[in-house]
Amino acid sequence: MDALTHTAETYQGLEFHINPLYMAWQKLRPSHALAVASKSLHLRSRPAPLVVEDPAWVAIKPILSGICGSDLSIMRAQSSPYLAPLTSFPAVLGHEVVGEIDTLNAPWPRGTRVVIDPSLACAARGIRPCSACAKGEPDECANRHHPKLGPGMLLGYHQDIPGGWSTRMWVPRQQIYPIPTTMTARRAVLTEPSSIVWQALSRIQDDGGSPTTLILGGGTIGLLSIWLFKMLHPTAKVFARTRYPLQSRLASQLGADVVYQDQAGINLVTSLTLNPIAGEPLDTKFGGWPFRPRGFDIIIDTVGSETSFYQSATLVRPGGQILLLGGAGKMSVDLTPIWSRRVTLIGSFGYGHGPSSPATTTFNTVIKTLDETPKPIEQLVTHIVALNQYQEAIEILQRRQGAEPIKVAFGPPSLAT
Repeated sequence: MDALTHTAETYQGLEFHINPLYMAWQKLRPSHALAVASKSLHLRSRPAPLVVEDPAWVAIKPILSGICGSDLSIMRAQSSPYLAPLTSFPAVLGHEVVGEIDTLNAPWPRGTRVVIDPSLACAARGIRPCSACAKGEPDECANRHHPKLGPGMLLGYHQDIPGGWSTRMWVPRQQIYPIPTTMTARRAVLTEPSSIVWQALSRIQDDGGSPTTLILGGGTIGLLSIWLFKMLHPTAKVFARTRYPLQSRLASQLGADVVYQDQAGINLVTSLTLNPIAGEPLDTKFGGWPFRPRGFDIIIDTVGSETSFYQSATLVRPGGQILLLGGAGKMSVDLTPIWSRRVTLIGSFGYGHGPSSPATTTFNTVIKTLDETPKPIEQLVTHIVALNQYQEAIEILQRRQGAEPIKVAFGPPSLAT
């Protein structure tokens, strides 16, 4: 919306443009999807948004801004179109941000290091709270397409208000959280994804026992899930499925008791190593999925693919729970294991601002937890690339196996040490 821009001030932003021709090519050649996406990224000078004149919004200079799995899904044209009405493009992406206050008109001194809650719910829009926001659940806000600001569910998915892939951004002051002076930026940039995981784990029904838990995926969300789940359930036996050696090493360091690293020719769901937990698989018939009589109490799927859902559905025990944390989209799956085994399927989104707690609880708790943990959590940030070298970041993510990236972030490369 041109009405939201303010031309007296500018900033540099890495814009992502949606190109239907590129999207069609990405569908045909998914292995080249990320390389094609790089053609839709443009570092440009942009006019500051009109919120610069709103005292409820504070200017921030990003220090580190992560590349999230949801950003990659959008760039690869792999995202479900279901949430598309709540986004607007072209947009400056980036919602995992640690930055510093960049104005004198703020409750904190200029230069104070902060992290952000990127939500664009009723409070950020300055409108009367919807029923969800009034209950303290802005993650379920009904007004993320409201004409006040326009479509945009998060900072980074709004065509006029930039995310963290920029030299400057603007954030509602009630969604800004100062961090300890001793916390490194590499730890702080994990606050937003850790908050996603923290609230998601709270949705699992806890019977107070020692559940066998399988966490699928060794990316940022998978490794954070291992760390936080083991911290919250120290007696649980945590199993992890990873793809690369670095993921496997970090999974063990962060609390996984057993790590299964993908190997060519080995199918996890039929692996004999799982027999003590899931029972011996029965012979398949008519091309069906393997049936095991038992399984894991809890499976946390941080991948969100057909393969990971297949693994979840066939390896969870009857009456068990599957937590979807991987942004699962459109897929062709057999739901028979879910209903026939009375499995609870749990969806999760956002930061868990429950009605019984203030909106600040999740972020403040996660900041404290990140600051105090002795675990090498900052090692999840494997690559830091200057914003004007964004093509290098895409190349790192494209070749993956050689570089073994986990979290790639834009920022000063000096922060990598």
